[in-house]
Amino acid sequence: MNNKKTPKTGFAGLKENFKDDFISGFSVSLIALPLCLGIALASGVPPLAGIITAIVGGIIGSRIGGTFVTISGPAAGLIVITLGAAESMGGAGAASGFAGYPHALGAIVVGGLIMALLGVLKVGKVGDFFPSAAVHGMLAAIGVIIIIKQIFPTIGAKGPKGEILEVASEIPHYLMHETHFSAVIVTLVSLAVLIIHPIIKSKIVKMIPAPMWVLIFTVPLAMKLGYENLNMVNLDGGLLGELHGNLALPSFEKIGTSAFWIAVVGVALVSAIESLLSAKAIDGLDPYKRKSNLDKDLIAMGAGSSLAAALGGLPMISEIVRSSANVNNGAKTQWANFSHGVFLLIYVLIGVSIIEMIPVPALAAMLVFTGFKLAHPKEFKHMAEIGKTEIIVFIITLVAVLATDLIIGIVIGIIVNYVFIIAKMGLFSAKGETKGNTLVLSDFLTFSNFLSLKAKMDAILENNDKIVLDFANVEFIDHTVAHHIEDYERNANVAGKNVEIINMEGLNPETGHELAARSRNGAKFVPKAIVLDARAKEIKKLSEKHKGQFIPSLTDLSDWEFYHLSIRKKIVSIDNVIMAKENNFAYDVADITTKTGALTTEDFDKQTVLKITSFRSLPKFYMHQANLVDKIEDKLLKDDIDFKEFPEFSKNYVLRADGNEAEVKAIFSPALIKLLAKNKNNYLSSNGTDLLVHFDEKLLNINEIEKLIKLAKEIVSVI
Repeated sequence: MNNKKTPKTGFAGLKENFKDDFISGFSVSLIALPLCLGIALASGVPPLAGIITAIVGGIIGSRIGGTFVTISGPAAGLIVITLGAAESMGGAGAASGFAGYPHALGAIVVGGLIMALLGVLKVGKVGDFFPSAAVHGMLAAIGVIIIIKQIFPTIGAKGPKGEILEVASEIPHYLMHETHFSAVIVTLVSLAVLIIHPIIKSKIVKMIPAPMWVLIFTVPLAMKLGYENLNMVNLDGGLLGELHGNLALPSFEKIGTSAFWIAVVGVALVSAIESLLSAKAIDGLDPYKRKSNLDKDLIAMGAGSSLAAALGGLPMISEIVRSSANVNNGAKTQWANFSHGVFLLIYVLIGVSIIEMIPVPALAAMLVFTGFKLAHPKEFKHMAEIGKTEIIVFIITLVAVLATDLIIGIVIGIIVNYVFIIAKMGLFSAKGETKGNTLVLSDFLTFSNFLSLKAKMDAILENNDKIVLDFANVEFIDHTVAHHIEDYERNANVAGKNVEIINMEGLNPETGHELAARSRNGAKFVPKAIVLDARAKEIKKLSEKHKGQFIPSLTDLSDWEFYHLSIRKKIVSIDNVIMAKENNFAYDVADITTKTGALTTEDFDKQTVLKITSFRSLPKFYMHQANLVDKIEDKLLKDDIDFKEFPEFSKNYVLRADGNEAEVKAIFSPALIKLLAKNKNNYLSSNGTDLLVHFDEKLLNINEIEKLIKLAKEIVSVI
């Protein structure tokens, strides 16, 4: 359920949304603290450097950025760049006395300025130019590198130097001869917490982010095992100490070397790509569907990187893990980012002794987990499902990065993608003829000419509320263009405009994926016959019992957008659908799969719900059983609707309206409240036309579905 008005920005937004943003900022700071420390250590620089970047990103970056709910700070994807820069210009890590650290800072300053210049030149849209498969291959390679590098601190070893494949070959020897029992225990406990946390559905447990749970378990564990048996975080006095956390000032002594400029290009390129990816992904999760100014964000992240490096910090980007958590915690504006920076500043000013109780293997385990998510097997599966071109480019880019370096690897990936495009005669300019509000496209649409296509679409929508994309004369469309057109359609709808696609039927998809490449002369993809699993067969029988229609899966997901399904979530699939009617009301039961987070933070949930349609009108609202989080929010925000005559119901349930409290109260008659009070696990929400009912957030068995149908009919009878 969206609020009617978009949150204000600036100081008006601070006043309007202070409580929401303050709470979210605090929660995100708990995630950021250990991650920033771990990223810095993995980058071969003092641990305080990572927190410096997050502080600058929060306090400064939030004020000049072009996004709304992203969080700025250091990212795991930049570990490889920073570590490589430090190693190639003097040495990385405490063992070398951080010899290469000042020179790496110099490269970050210059790289940040170049990134900001890209924003000034308004090239944020160039992010659409990079083929998706090559970008995901680069990120997967970064994940593999992080895992290889961080295996050594997870077992308490310092680890060898050298090229990444050489380092990987040393892992068996180190596991056999350099493993320390205490470090392994801390690592295993940390990984167990990170794996189990997403599975636990308790909202009380979810109140505390997984990285903080890791510290809750491993800090006392380290005390028990003995600090002398573990590598511990060392802030060297922190910001107020004599050593100032071993922070250094940038050095430009190496500016004439190739190593310096390789680092500069790496910082500018990878930071820009990751920031653009993160900002666009978080836009898709924003409940208010706001669109970031990508050019402005490039300027902010580039300038922020330079400022952070001038103070001894790491490169800065709009970071996906913390940004996803920010959205999930209810952030409204960039003041949440500001709050998270302020909290981190407080931690390093007054909490140095506590931070130094954190064992390094716990931080390394978090990074191994992050690396695994970047290089997760599902990434390979996802690319294979899209098409042969994508999986080939993905794997070649990954291997090329591991065999060479990030810059060469991503260039090889792009070149390989171009080879495929040239084979299909893709060019830089999309061919299309404008006829009124219709764009008649022709020939080949590929990632290399999407910017040209977008310019043509923008020109039509400037003077029209609707654009029709006619694919009758198109020979080929690749996955990257299909993906960007889907984004374009979503953004147009948010702006109150419409994108209609016609004559796509003649283009044959390479696979069954909705965004797969399509070719007019390609072999027609024949989907496998649908084979019902045991659950689907049971639900089909239940459908027959209720004289309804059974549908294995739905392709149109737009009619199922309710608060509990689509706010800060995305509906991924709707399966095992029962469509039944009784007394002019439609009762649709379905298994819904939703996704929270984006990219490396994706988390999927399944639940059985029931949608009631055919109401004349309904106010927008949502209701569910109150938990500790809701009770805290009610104390702060005072937006829960209570009924004096039913105090027990008001105590047990949260009921919130979309600016129409009187209408909602009218719906919740004594009869409805008494009905709902019989079952403490009811979820009820209205999108303004239909009503959604479900029990808990889980898949229901057949008996539970029967109870759900019965409850839905009783609700209709009393409304």
